[in-house]
Amino acid sequence: MTLYESIVLEVEQGALPRQIRATDLLGEDRRVIRQSLEGEVECYRIGFGFFKKSHIRTQMANAAQGTGYWVKSGQAPQYKRIAEGLYEVLGLTEQEETAVQVEAPQPVATQAALQAAPSIEARLLNHLIQTPFQIFDRKRRTLHPVQPVTGFKARLDTYFWPSPATGYIATEKVLDSFIARAHLLAADLDLNAGAVLQLFAEICEWGGVRLPTEDAQVVVDNLRLAQRSSRKQAAAMNSAWTKLYAMFYPDDFLIYDSRVATALLGLAEQALTDIDVALLRQRYPALGRVAGRGGSRPRSTRMVWRNAYTCWAAQLDANALGQAMLAALNQAAPGQYRLRHLEATLFMEGY
Repeated sequence: MTLYESIVLEVEQGALPRQIRATDLLGEDRRVIRQSLEGEVECYRIGFGFFKKSHIRTQMANAAQGTGYWVKSGQAPQYKRIAEGLYEVLGLTEQEETAVQVEAPQPVATQAALQAAPSIEARLLNHLIQTPFQIFDRKRRTLHPVQPVTGFKARLDTYFWPSPATGYIATEKVLDSFIARAHLLAADLDLNAGAVLQLFAEICEWGGVRLPTEDAQVVVDNLRLAQRSSRKQAAAMNSAWTKLYAMFYPDDFLIYDSRVATALLGLAEQALTDIDVALLRQRYPALGRVAGRGGSRPRSTRMVWRNAYTCWAAQLDANALGQAMLAALNQAAPGQYRLRHLEATLFMEGY
């Protein structure tokens, strides 16, 4: 895909606004180092493509309506210059207010594949359920479980944290306690700010992560941002914050840490065809790698995925994907399982 097509894809998916600056595409979360014949090259991921900083800045300026060098040379404009360095993306709808015909981006998949897209999440879940599960517990240098298990309930029963002595039943009691306290505190976050910070500290201690702030107001402010689930107003995001949001909004937020992120990418590459992976990435464009070590991480992938560490949009995409997988799981028996149950199996899958 060209840079323009990649930008259009992200605009249509809500990952970018219609009016953008080149700097919007040059964030650290998009930066990757790729190997080329010239050695290591710094690129930025947009859509499914990788582009150099110089190309991003030059292409937008040269393809701008009325002022761009390429446009003056006879090519159709792809952007409209709004102000210095600010461009509006053209060609997004049939009602575009310009007489110039812009070639539409080529679809990533066929119409038949698009019609099959709703089953993608179910296929990820089915692969999780049907694939025998067993890991090598490196810390204790033993296989866990002793014999491979198959099925969602069996997988859930193999969950442990931080050691095999603490299985899911014990963990669920801890999580339910966190969730119950969070529910009470959420009634008045400002009044309960101190208690909210204390709960956050306990959640971090349980999860084995560092408390990212000791400012109670910062915690309260980010909880409010998280509740809005807006791509335009990002809440703080890392392996600690994602656990906090999941306790305060348990039906909406998946704990999106390195293990869960690793599991989702692994399932996508194992269970889906390349066309289906493209569809998955269209639907959840911000999904990607989250840094983490231990067990099998960092785990290599056969495809290139963006860096999703501290990415708020990735958290929102993980929430949506998790909810869709949970709906498929509960199709036969609605309400039998919750997001925490699915999260636990993904946590173990991403070991």
